[in-house]
Amino acid sequence: MNEKMYTVKEFADLTGVTERTLRYYDRKGVLVPTNYNKKGHRLYNHEDIIKMQNILTLKYLDFSLKEIIENLSKHSINSVHDTLDKQKEMLKKKRAEIDNVIRTITRVEQIIKQEEVESDLLLGIIHSIQIEKRQEDWLSNHLTKPIVDQVFMQHMSEEEKLNTEREQVIAINKLQAFYENGISPNATEVQNLMKQLEEILNKVIEPEYQEELEKLKSEESSTCYFSLISKGLQEYAAEASRILNEENNIAKDNIGGGDQYKS
Repeated sequence: MNEKMYTVKEFADLTGVTERTLRYYDRKGVLVPTNYNKKGHRLYNHEDIIKMQNILTLKYLDFSLKEIIENLSKHSINSVHDTLDKQKEMLKKKRAEIDNVIRTITRVEQIIKQEEVESDLLLGIIHSIQIEKRQEDWLSNHLTKPIVDQVFMQHMSEEEKLNTEREQVIAINKLQAFYENGISPNATEVQNLMKQLEEILNKVIEPEYQEELEKLKSEESSTCYFSLISKGLQEYAAEASRILNEENNIAKDNIGGGDQYKS
C-alpha cells in the first residue's frame, strides 16, 4: 500500500501554517519535504506532520529556528528535556524585561500626563528610568546613603515624588522651548524658570548635598551620570544658572551693605 503524500497546499491546510512558511522552512532546513513529484513540487508524509507539530510546539516555547533544528536533529526526548528548563528561565527573564518596560511606560505616562514633551526629552526620561537602579548602585559606592536617598527622593511619598518629577519635566520642557527659540539666558522668563528649577532641586536635595554631587559629576569616573537634556541645552542652562547666581550674589551683597548702614 502506497504511503499517503500531501502537496504543499494540503499540508498547509492540515498543519495550519502558510505555504510561504513551508517554503521558508525548506530553505532553512527546518522541515525539508520527504519527496517531490515529477514536476518538482514538494510532497509531505505523515511523519512530516508529526515533525511539524514538534516544530510548532518548540516555536510556541520561543525556541529559535537554530535551536529547533538542533533539537529535531538529535531525535531524542532527552534533548528536549535538557533544554526546557533553560528555555523556561529565558522566558522568565524575557517576562521580567517586558514587565519592566510596561512599568517604565506607565511611570512616564504618569509623569508627563497630557503635557506635550519634546521627543528627545521623552526618550531621555525613559532611559533615565531604565538605568535608575544602576545609577543608584554606582552612586552608593561614591556618596553617603543620605545623599543617595535624596537623589532618588526616598524621603518623599510616591505621590510627592511623582508630582516633583512632573514639575521638573514640565520646567525642563519649557527651558528647551526657550533654547530652541533663541531666547537669551538673561531673559526674564528664562531666569524665572531657572528660579523654579532651583526651588524644585532644593526641595529634593539639600544644598550641601548638591555640592557633593557637583564634585562627583566633574570626575571622569562618573560614567553613570546621565542628563535628561542635550549638551546644547546643558550649556544654555549652565549660562542661565550662572547669571542667576550672579544676581543672587549681588542681592546678598546689597543686603549686607544695608545692614552696615543700619549699625
